[in-house]
Amino acid sequence: MGFRRWIVCGGALELNPDPVVPQSGTKIKGQDGGVKNLIKRRLQGDDKRKSSTQLNTAGLSVAARFGSRESLSIPVSAAKSLDLSTDQTTVIRPVHSSILGEKYCFQVINSENNHCFGCSSAAERDRWIEDLRRAAHPNKDNCERTEYSLSLWVNEAKDLPPKKRYYCEVHLDGTLFARTSSRAVGKSVQRSSQAVDGGSGAAGTGHGGGGSGGCQLFWGEFFELDNLPPVSQITLHLFRDEDPKKKRHSKDDSTLHPFGSVALNLAEIKGRAYQEKWYPIVPYKPPGTSSAKDQVGPQASLRVKSKFKILKILPIERYKEFAEYITVNYVDMCSSLEPLLNVREKEELAGALVHVLQSIGKAKEFLIDLGSAEVQRLGENEALIFRENTLATKAIDEYMKLVGQKYLIDTLGDFIARLYNGGENCEVDPQKCSASDLPINQRHLKETCADVVKRITDMQDSFPAELNEIFSSWVSDCEDRGQTDIGHRLISSSLFLRFLCPAILSPSLFGLTQSYPEPNTLRTLTLTAKVIQNLANFTLFGEKEEYMFFMNEFLEQHWEPMRGFLQKVSDPDSEIAMARFDGYVDLPLRLAVLHNLLVDIISVMKQDQIDNLHPLPSILNQITEFLGQEAQRIPVSSIHGTPKPTYLPPKDLPKYSPLQNSMQQLPTDSKFNQGKERQRKQVQRAFSVPNRPSRHQRQPVKRQASKEELPTQCQDYNQEKDPCLEISSPSNAIKPKPSAAKVHWIKQNNSNEPYQKIGQEQEETSILDRHAQELGELRLGVEQVTERELEMAKRLEDFIVMTQDQNTQLQAEVQELRNLLAIREEQLASATFRLGVIEEEREEDERKLNVAVAAVERMNVLEEQFAGLLKDVHQLYAVNADGMRKTYINT
Repeated sequence: MGFRRWIVCGGALELNPDPVVPQSGTKIKGQDGGVKNLIKRRLQGDDKRKSSTQLNTAGLSVAARFGSRESLSIPVSAAKSLDLSTDQTTVIRPVHSSILGEKYCFQVINSENNHCFGCSSAAERDRWIEDLRRAAHPNKDNCERTEYSLSLWVNEAKDLPPKKRYYCEVHLDGTLFARTSSRAVGKSVQRSSQAVDGGSGAAGTGHGGGGSGGCQLFWGEFFELDNLPPVSQITLHLFRDEDPKKKRHSKDDSTLHPFGSVALNLAEIKGRAYQEKWYPIVPYKPPGTSSAKDQVGPQASLRVKSKFKILKILPIERYKEFAEYITVNYVDMCSSLEPLLNVREKEELAGALVHVLQSIGKAKEFLIDLGSAEVQRLGENEALIFRENTLATKAIDEYMKLVGQKYLIDTLGDFIARLYNGGENCEVDPQKCSASDLPINQRHLKETCADVVKRITDMQDSFPAELNEIFSSWVSDCEDRGQTDIGHRLISSSLFLRFLCPAILSPSLFGLTQSYPEPNTLRTLTLTAKVIQNLANFTLFGEKEEYMFFMNEFLEQHWEPMRGFLQKVSDPDSEIAMARFDGYVDLPLRLAVLHNLLVDIISVMKQDQIDNLHPLPSILNQITEFLGQEAQRIPVSSIHGTPKPTYLPPKDLPKYSPLQNSMQQLPTDSKFNQGKERQRKQVQRAFSVPNRPSRHQRQPVKRQASKEELPTQCQDYNQEKDPCLEISSPSNAIKPKPSAAKVHWIKQNNSNEPYQKIGQEQEETSILDRHAQELGELRLGVEQVTERELEMAKRLEDFIVMTQDQNTQLQAEVQELRNLLAIREEQLASATFRLGVIEEEREEDERKLNVAVAAVERMNVLEEQFAGLLKDVHQLYAVNADGMRKTYINT
């Protein structure tokens, strides 16, 4: 842990270092005296950091304390000695490196003071922040809270006055939170468009390219601001940066006030997706003037890509079932979700899962399983390992950034800083440099690559032990499968292709630096990353990059050290004392992020796809119930049932005592009614009436004769009902009576109305029986139809499952065909390239042949001329000989 740098920042004025005019009047930078002056002194290099004087601010006034705020080295006990329990308004949050010029700082703000502490790594800073927060709020995980975060890309500006340097400051509700580097206005469009593409790819989807006016100034800087207070306004102020000497002594107000400002609409940038837009720059008008001193162009604008997230975090017990499901079923969940996700969703899901599982302690097993599944999926296509946009690729990227940040800084931090401060020119393409500079640049590139290789192979003490365990498990698993080479390919692809080489190529995206590199530095980083990647793949440069042939000897010389390094980092019995991740992961926060992400992803899926993820949607909906009625929910099919019911007692239950009393009386009333019903049924069974009418239509004539003695109770009952009837002695009813005979023991009435009523009642009863029979038949038919519907539904489900399986197989086959097509296209491109080379060689040979033919023809002409000359010579000899002979004869 060592020592930490402590910056005493003073009181309340330090919390609002906004140079914009406040309500009370004009406020210029020279009057701020807070973080802004400290930034100036640090950037100018004139602050006396070597001073050993201990600054005691206890007895100083506010003005005196603002007068000097230098960096003081104090022991770790200083942070521990802070009393955070007495002040409930204490805020502990990280400080962006652009504010103080130092990385990994955090702020402790209370009602009296504002202290800033510096740490050696992001993990150490996060651990300190968490420890201090728990000291201030011991029950933090069991309370509901809201987190605010801002992700911001400040990309470029256009139509600014030339020959000036500018920088941007990010202000939230008037408080400075970050600033960009100072950049000069230029006219190069190619560099900015290339950099913007890289920034967009790393940060998420967005609009591309510069505006119609062209890119005159490019930053391409990313800011991730977490643990923010509630924000109502986000403003970007554009400042003009002058020469440091002039800036220190000049009284020109143009450098003290913003050149222009841009306000972001919070409603437009809220959500999970980035929103990219050109914002017009509003010029700053000093008080008492009608217009700005330097007129801003009519098309002056700033391109910003941003998103602002508001996340409600529940007590950790609300996420218990969700965390258990993730811990046990992360493999099945990933395999079910991956075919349904796009690249951005895979990246977000992989990052959220890695942080949750790291806090739970299952991240290593998660990545080991994903790596093994990746090997099994690709089979013999080992060249595609960790080269596709899969969950495994995105997960290993996020995990190496999480646990390997300190290793990355220890390995490449000094190298990147040296290049940014002005490294040698390493351009080795003959088309981009002169022939006289080429040998010198080649030597510079070899020295640069040798430095990087030595740093990587020697820096083993800070290598993450978690990565060593994952790599060793991959190698062991591949050896069991008989694929040892694929195991080493897994390591080199993950460590170099996904981590070290991208960090060399884009150091600002990996926390090694903030600003985007200059063109010369960017070219050096690109060439270095190419060499290191070829070294990790144990491949030489081919004909596609002929100008890199001179590095093949360098690659062959460093193959053995690279093999030794890969074996050491994947050896489970390594004796090297590797470093372990000592950071902190906020589990409730990460579970809330994962829950919010899964709800957004799953809620827009088709119903059959949602049903296949059961029981995850139901678990997510149970958490959503605690977020309020406006929270988004996932539609869950009734096939899988409803979630387990929970008893929620009504509020103010003792107030409803009348309801309780009435419920207590219910059993007494029920027994009384049951007793009356049993008594009535007993009387009905005594008369044995097969088709009885309703109770109010009972007549004595309905009763049939019986050989048994009629009860006296019935006689009394009949007499009360109809006094006209007289019951004779029972002895007269012994003989059977024909249907037409009169009933002797009943005195008949002169009217036949009772018999008509009996007929009507019997007819109505028969109709009711017939209706009851028809109703029974209908019920039977309904049951049969229901059974057939259930059978058809089951068949439909089977058909859907079969269709989904076939669809999965087809997708797998399509993916295989795509991979095969990619390989074939690569082979075709290679063959086309070779064919082009052969064609060039053929043309060269044909040209040489033509030259040779022309030479032969010329030779023939010369031979003919030579033959003619010889003939002429012979003729001259003959003439001379004849003349001499004649002369001799004459003499």
